[in-house]
Amino acid sequence: MAQATVKGAEVGGAPTEPKAALHLKLAKEQIAKANALIADGENEEAARVIARAQADADLALALARQANARRETQEAREQIEQIKENIIK
Repeated sequence: MAQATVKGAEVGGAPTEPKAALHLKLAKEQIAKANALIADGENEEAARVIARAQADADLALALARQANARRETQEAREQIEQIKENIIK
């Protein structure tokens, strides 16, 4: 599930948002670490690392969505201002 969330965060714009990109990077690193732990038979530790990876991936996705919402809000405000200016003219 963490890998799916990482993909969702990538598609959702996390790589272009600094805070989201950081958490995305952490999630990827933790997934790699968990895979190495599984290969070594350290399944309990791998489960803890995957839980952290999931949390970072969730946060990256949320931060990316927040940034997108802010951009859309700003664009809407700018459009409203243009409409107001056209009405006043």
